[in-house]
Amino acid sequence: MNFRERLLDDMASIRTVDCHSHTSLKSAYYKAGPRNLFNLISYFARDVDSVRSSFGPPPFPSPKTEDEQWQNLKAVLGRARNVSYWRHHLVLYRDLFGFRDAELNDKNWQALNETIKQKSAAPGWYDHVTRDWCRLETQVRNIPWFEDWEPEYFTAILRLEPALQLCTAATRESLEKHLERSFKDLASLKQGLADLIEEYRKRGSRGIKLAHAYSRTLASEPVPEPTAAQVFDRALSGQAPTPAELKQFQDHIIFYFAGLASDLKLVFQIHTGVQGNWGNIPDSDPLHL
Repeated sequence: MNFRERLLDDMASIRTVDCHSHTSLKSAYYKAGPRNLFNLISYFARDVDSVRSSFGPPPFPSPKTEDEQWQNLKAVLGRARNVSYWRHHLVLYRDLFGFRDAELNDKNWQALNETIKQKSAAPGWYDHVTRDWCRLETQVRNIPWFEDWEPEYFTAILRLEPALQLCTAATRESLEKHLERSFKDLASLKQGLADLIEEYRKRGSRGIKLAHAYSRTLASEPVPEPTAAQVFDRALSGQAPTPAELKQFQDHIIFYFAGLASDLKLVFQIHTGVQGNWGNIPDSDPLHL
């Protein structure tokens, strides 16, 4: 056995840790109902939407039968069968559902559709895919505020973007309700955030995450507590902060989270993409961090 073969054998023996999971919870998977060829499409839905819009008027027809669904999908594949999201589907069809043809077509889609329906409805299917086929030891999952996760499958990271919107009454009130307390000033707010993070840490969360690059620059500056407190006091009185004031409040909270993560020995994840941020690449420069 040469080095390459030994290396591949060793790699195959190691179980996988998915460091950024988009997998459905097991409970959500079965609650969502039966899977078939037309709803087991994951991110290919983005290509479907873009291709459908390219057809222009008349609107893409809404299918009522599986035959009509296939005609719609076939039309999309006429323009998008080589995109990576679709090619991934063919690998899935071959490895999980025994599909043997090079491409999906009028002659083979029905058999594949029936196989998907049958296999994906099995009670042990979720475990078979995640644990046997993907060999997942665990998956790092970003957990929104107040949501639970399934620790037998997932390792939690608590998302904290709502904390940057706590000058908004609705967001603030949702945290107050969860913690069963009111925030009278910035100090009490920060204590509440610390308690929320500690609650999740005790339940097994390994870190915190901010994805504020979706909506603002990653560049943050240290803001003195009295300055941020003044902004929050104005928000408590019902006054909307200016954009500059809101950034001061957010920057202060971001630095606060960094300190908490260090003190609690938690990972601090920060998303650095540009999606949703008007494509303004300079705002997402990782060097801002």
